[in-house]
Amino acid sequence: MVSRHHNGSNGLSAGIGSSQRFGLHSPGRAHLAIALTAMLLAGSLCACGSTSGDGASPSASASSPAASQSPAASQSPSSTASASSPSASSSSASAAVSSACTTKELTAKLTQGAGGGAGSSYPYLVLTNSGSRTCTLRGYPGVSLRHGDTQIGAAAERDRTVDASTITLQPGQSAHSALRIVNAGNFDSSACTPTDADTMLIYPPDQKESISIDATGITGCANSDIQILYVQVFQQGEE
Repeated sequence: MVSRHHNGSNGLSAGIGSSQRFGLHSPGRAHLAIALTAMLLAGSLCACGSTSGDGASPSASASSPAASQSPAASQSPSSTASASSPSASSSSASAAVSSACTTKELTAKLTQGAGGGAGSSYPYLVLTNSGSRTCTLRGYPGVSLRHGDTQIGAAAERDRTVDASTITLQPGQSAHSALRIVNAGNFDSSACTPTDADTMLIYPPDQKESISIDATGITGCANSDIQILYVQVFQQGEE
C-alpha cells in the first residue's frame, strides 16, 4: 500500500512536470495568456472603431459634388466671349459696308470691250475710283437706257455665267462689267418699238445714286417684254 502510494505520488509529480512543460500551470504563462486575451479584445474594439470611421467617408465624398460645381464658374467666361462675338461680326460687317465704293467716288464710261457679232455688241462698262481712298466693288451694276427722262424698255438682266468676287480699287484703278446689247433690229419693229437712247443710267453695286453717261448710237426697244440688255459682275481692270 505504501509503495503504491509512493508510486502514485511519483505519478502525480510526473504529471505535474508534464503539465508545467506545456505551460498549463505556469503563473507567468497565465499572465501572458490574459494579456493576449486583452489585446484581442482591444483589437476587436479597434475594428469596430475603424468601421465607424469608414462610415464617415461617404459624407466626405458627398461633399465632392459641391466642389464639382466649380465648372459652372468656368462656363461664364466662354458665355461672355460668345455673347460678344455678334458685336465683333457686326463691326466687321460695318467695315465691309464702309469700304464699298460710293457713287460719288466713281466715274463711268463705255469701251469697245469684246466688240460685236451675231446681232449683239459686247462693250465694257468701266468704273474708275476717282476718290482719295481705297474702296471695293462686288457684284452687278444696275443699267438701263433712257431717252430724255424716260426709261427705254426693261433694265439690264443679270448674266450669271461669272461668279462675283470683291474687287479692291485704289485711287485711279478701274473695274469693268461686260455688257451685251442685242441689236433692236433683230426684232419685229411693231413688237419692239425701236427707240434711240441718249443716256445710259448706271447704279454701282449697293448704291442708290446713279451715274449717267452718253449712249448715243444705241437703240433700245420700248417694249419692256423684249430683253436687249445683259450685264455681268465687275472684274478687275479696265479690260
